Amino acid sequence: MNKILFRLLSKKIGAKFELHVLMRRTAKDFGIAAPRTAGLSAPELLRAYAQFTSDAAARSISGGDDLRALRRRLYLMAYRLGRTLCRWLRPRDERDCLAIITLLYRNIGIAIGEDKPGKFIVKKCYFSGFYTPGTCAVISAIDKGIFAGIYRGGKLRFLSRITEGDRECRADFAKLKVTYKKERERSGK
Repeated sequence: MNKILFRLLSKKIGAKFELHVLMRRTAKDFGIAAPRTAGLSAPELLRAYAQFTSDAAARSISGGDDLRALRRRLYLMAYRLGRTLCRWLRPRDERDCLAIITLLYRNIGIAIGEDKPGKFIVKKCYFSGFYTPGTCAVISAIDKGIFAGIYRGGKLRFLSRITEGDRECRADFAKLKVTYKKERERSGK
């Protein structure tokens, strides 16, 4: 794995970069302008993103938007981001993928870990203070896309959510069988 880039992403600058990219791309998928975020600290930017996504999802739900199409757009955007990160970070195996997921989510205030292979648990989620069960269900398409992008395919399925009154979020992730060495050879890296 590209340790230099991984370390850079683990710094505050990495968190800010991640949030700026998410803000711009999420706004595009909602078809609205992203709020101005220049000069915000990482915590301020996180709060702005949480409020922005909560408001945008709530407007889409109450406005009768096609939520299936919206979730698909959010999924594809996040999937592409995950694949781009894979090209940059070059994970060697599933352990590296888990390290990337853990870092990305830590950057946005989410404490995630793998309980057992393919079983993920979130004990703390910054966004749970902003999201309703409905807005969480819409925005979780981003989680599904990021996971599939980082792990080179697969399907994330939520079993419980903090926003629905549970103490933690639990999710299963059915990974595709990927041979990381063969994929690197195909891409020439």
